[in-house]
Amino acid sequence: MTTETTTPIPRPEPELSARVRASTSEREQTVARLHHALGEGRLDLAETEARAAAAYAVQYRDELPPLLADLPAGEPAAGWARSVAPTWHDVWVSGVWRARTTLTGGAGERPTPAQCRTAAVLVAVAAVWMMLWAVLGAAGVG
Repeated sequence: MTTETTTPIPRPEPELSARVRASTSEREQTVARLHHALGEGRLDLAETEARAAAAYAVQYRDELPPLLADLPAGEPAAGWARSVAPTWHDVWVSGVWRARTTLTGGAGERPTPAQCRTAAVLVAVAAVWMMLWAVLGAAGVG
């Protein structure tokens, strides 16, 4: 009888996936960069929507960079996500300027704070006047 020594065949260890799952935050950062590119005119709305949907559907980090591959590299400039909407003060000043332009016919300079206060008082008086007449009219009908 011969004794054979068998060498155990090495079994491959189950490989841990080199892929890392993407987080919700990473997906949202990608979508924010896509929206910024839309705002800059680099992407149109349909392409932005398609890429954003794809970004929310990815499972792994390595699937996100191809969605941004044809856009400028690096992070957007600091403060890019800050709203560019005008403040209420700017809206009020613009309204006063437009009203003054309509009434006087000339563009003129930006309204002064005193002119803005005067306009606010006139708007308040007009609102009270209209409410007074609405109440009096409703009382007279009823």
